Amino acid sequence: MRSPAARRAVVGALFVDFGDRDRGRPPRARYECVPCNYRSDIVTGAAAVAAFTATASDTHRSVCPSRQENDQ
Repeated sequence: MRSPAARRAVVGALFVDFGDRDRGRPPRARYECVPCNYRSDIVTGAAAVAAFTATASDTHRSVCPSRQENDQ
């Protein structure tokens, strides 16, 4: 049985900045995968951030070389 700490390891992180309309700063987001050191480009704009956050981890998981190594 795995220890509780092993089950809580971070494998990916989604960073979202909601922006500041009063200062003219649009929302933005990016995704990072810890095992393969992947870092997405920064996505900006409300619609683009919404679409990106809905699919970022699943999209990367399907092509992650670290994930594919572990699945074999």
